[in-house]
Amino acid sequence: MLMKKVLIVDDEAEIVELIVMVLDDGQVQLLTAYDGEQAMRIIKEQRPDVVLTDVMMPRLDGRELCKMVKSDPSISDTKVILMSAIHRLDKGDCPADGLIHKPFDIVAIVEAVHKFLDQ
Repeated sequence: MLMKKVLIVDDEAEIVELIVMVLDDGQVQLLTAYDGEQAMRIIKEQRPDVVLTDVMMPRLDGRELCKMVKSDPSISDTKVILMSAIHRLDKGDCPADGLIHKPFDIVAIVEAVHKFLDQ
């Protein structure tokens, strides 16, 4: 059976490392990126099942990354979960599958990611 893949995207390395530690259960392959442009390359090459991305990032923010993923038929089935300190996110702004508020609860991240992995 193929191992499911999760891409973690945040411009703060400490946050990426923390999420990797929390999700690293040996059951999923964890990929990391530190900006939206790098994330888009990884999404096209590696085809992760779930992308967990920060909204506020340099070069290409999480909302734009989400729009690009959802508008590309070859990768549009990828689940995108946004992480943001902005407590309201307009669905018209970005067709994300989920939203986790920062500062985040570790349990909420694990539950959100596994909800989509188990589908």
